[in-house]
Amino acid sequence: MRKFVPFVAVAALVAAAPVQAQSCAISNSASASVNCTVGSTFSMTMPSLMSMTLSGTSVTLNTPQTVGAFNANGLASTTNNDGPAITVRSNRSYRVQVKADAPIFDHTPQAGAAEYEKPASDVEFTVNGSTYTPLSISYQGVGSGDATSSSVAATVGYKTNFDITKDQPGAYNLSITFLLVAP
Repeated sequence: MRKFVPFVAVAALVAAAPVQAQSCAISNSASASVNCTVGSTFSMTMPSLMSMTLSGTSVTLNTPQTVGAFNANGLASTTNNDGPAITVRSNRSYRVQVKADAPIFDHTPQAGAAEYEKPASDVEFTVNGSTYTPLSISYQGVGSGDATSSSVAATVGYKTNFDITKDQPGAYNLSITFLLVAP
């Protein structure tokens, strides 16, 4: 009895990957042990496969809650260690970068308060908890790594700097962008 399934599999393989024509012929079928073989070659192109996931896309920055939080020069800083964890999956080496989407925060002042163009650089980011880098409108390095099935490339924290003579009451918003790139 003939099986049709193997023929379909071979036909699908030939249709999926064109190969140069080769042939094989048997001229003597009297022998019980006659073989005929034809070689074949596989080829493929593997693309760069990369993905990045942030554990959260919104952070509410801590602010000073009392005048006593400012030093004698009117300056204060707050930290947020609950920034996003950045998880990367990649079949090649990669880099993660971050930038501010604008040089200043959007500010909606409270009634009676002046508008303030708070610089994006008043927010600094860290990936190790000790060295902070001011945000910029240019991409800056956050982390890097080699091919991985899933690894946390970095967990980001933030420090925000305030000046009691400049930071006006109201709502401030700033968008930032994380970028995953292959070196």
